[in-house]
Order: sequence, then structure tokens, then C-alpha cells
Amino acid sequence: MDILSSEIYQDFKPQGFLVAHSGADNQVTGIVPAEAAGAGDLVFVEHEKYLGGVLESEVAAVVTTQEIAQTIQAEHIAVLVAPNVRMAMAYIRQKYTDRDVYDSEWGRIHATAVIHESVQVPEDAVIGPGVVIGARVQLGSAVVIMANSVIEFDVIIGARTVIYPSCVVSYDCHIGEDCILKAGCVIGSDGQGFAQDEHFHHHRIPQTGRVLIGNKVVIGSVTTIDRATYTQTRVDDGAIVDAQCHLAHNVIIEEDCILVAQTGIAGSSHFGKRVIASGQTGVLDHVYVPDDTMLLHRAGVHSSIKESGIYAYGPAQPFKKYVKNIAVFQRLSEVWTRLKKLEKQVAELTK
Repeated sequence: MDILSSEIYQDFKPQGFLVAHSGADNQVTGIVPAEAAGAGDLVFVEHEKYLGGVLESEVAAVVTTQEIAQTIQAEHIAVLVAPNVRMAMAYIRQKYTDRDVYDSEWGRIHATAVIHESVQVPEDAVIGPGVVIGARVQLGSAVVIMANSVIEFDVIIGARTVIYPSCVVSYDCHIGEDCILKAGCVIGSDGQGFAQDEHFHHHRIPQTGRVLIGNKVVIGSVTTIDRATYTQTRVDDGAIVDAQCHLAHNVIIEEDCILVAQTGIAGSSHFGKRVIASGQTGVLDHVYVPDDTMLLHRAGVHSSIKESGIYAYGPAQPFKKYVKNIAVFQRLSEVWTRLKKLEKQVAELTK
């Protein structure tokens, strides 16, 4: 990149990500973390403890809070004020330093892609090597499908969605606009549905529903989302699903949830809005988790949670209770010894 700090300010002022520009109007040639700052760089400073090193490094521009900006006396530095520094970081880096998924070394549509004759490929779509697109697939404008991904028949993919290499979107699933499906994820695999006879042999129950993914959803690498048995498995707008997660059939994940790596959610469970599940959370089937709940420390959710809050461990318990229990657990041997001693004393007193 090579752009003036005033131009960056003008680009993001209308959206409110930047609200003021002061100091010099410098040429910005790179965006780096504060600890690597040097001449020509733009850095983001959320906390004052990082400011000293940044000012000594002769950076071109600093994006920071109003409070920190008022302490910067160096007139040779461009100071850009943001109400939310991390939001400014997200959008500035998206515009100037993100990977350009439309700049393909293979051209717009690779010769080895297999696309059914019924599919209308938008003029601004990018289709990589070895991609297979089945019958009646609907592609939105500016879709990117990278190498060796498979899009089965009757799938709908919304505008500007990016599908990274080796993904599978199974038949009749719907993906919204502005989504990101990272490498190796599988959308619409058969759910774990089997009937067992008297001899303990297993008989497959067809899984004929679909997966519906909303807009601006991110699905991490090697994550699997199973299709519904009859109706739909659903991941709503703005949800973030990290790598190596599993959502079973008929699961519902509402808006803006975050599921961190290796979270597993069993069939027909339902997360409300803005639920956060930290790494290796496990949820049994037919469980409801209400809006604005946090599940921490490998939480194991065995039954529905009635009140929003912070829960941890397994079976999941309120976080304050969990912290107290963990503190006691660290002294369990001592507590046990004292208990046995007291029992012995009581026994002697009652003789």
C-alpha cells in the first residue's frame, strides 16, 4: 500500500470508523503491529502502554482513542481517532492489506472446473481448478470458489461469498451473502441418524433436510455442519464458527454467536443470540442455551440453561460457583484429611 493518511481518514470518516485526523498528512506504506513499528508504518494503539515505543519508532500514522490522542505531542505523526480501535483495524486492514481473492493465478474460470450446463456463472465470479458445480446451482455475483471444492445440485450461494479449497456444500443447502467457508469444511453432510434392531444392528434413517447459513457467517476449516433429518439445520447472520467444530442435525445457531475450536453440539440443540462457546465446549441434544450466555472452560451442557449468564465446566454450572469449587478442589486432599480427623473426634465424643 502507498496512501496518504488523510485519504485513509476520508475513506472511513463517513462510516464513523474514524472521527478525527490531526498532525501531519503522511505517506503510509505499511500496516504493522505496534512492536514492529517503523518509518512509514501505520499502527493501532488501544492501550497507552504501547504508545511510548510507537512514538520513538517514527511511524507515519497512529490509529487510537480520543483519550490517548490527546497525549500525543509529536506533530510529525498523523493521528487518526477511532471510537472503536479494533473496528477501525478490521476495516482498514480489510481494505488495504487483505488477500485479494479475486486476483487468481488461474484466471477467472479454470479449464479443469466441471460446471453443469444448467448453471449461470456470474461474469464477476472466480472458479478455481478442479471445482465441481452440480445441476441448478445458483451463484450470486462476485462469488469465489477455490480449488477442488464441490458444490452439489440445487445449492444456493449468495453474492460475494468466498469458498476456500476442498470444501463440500451438499445438495439443496443455502449459503447467504458475504460468507466465508474456510478450507475443508463440509456443509450438509448426513446427520447421525440410525435405528437399532433387537440384534443391535444399525439401519440408516435418511437425512433429507438442508443447511441454511445466513449472511456474513464465517465457517472455520474442517468444520462439519450436518443437514437436518426433515427440515433445516440453521446458522444465522453474523455467526462465527471456528475450526474443527461439529453442528449436528437440526441444530439452530442464532445471530452473532461465536463457537470456538472443537465445539460439538448434538442434534436439535438451540443457541440464542450472541452465545459464546469457548474451545471444546460440548452440548448434548435437545438443549437450549439463552441469549448472551458464555460457556467457558470446556463447558459440558447436559440440560437446558434457564437464565443467561456465564457457565463453566461439566456439567455446566454458574461461573462463580465453578471458581469456588475449583478452589476447593485444589485442597481436596487437605479437606478430606481434616474431615476424617473430625469424624474420628466426633466418634470418640459420642462413645
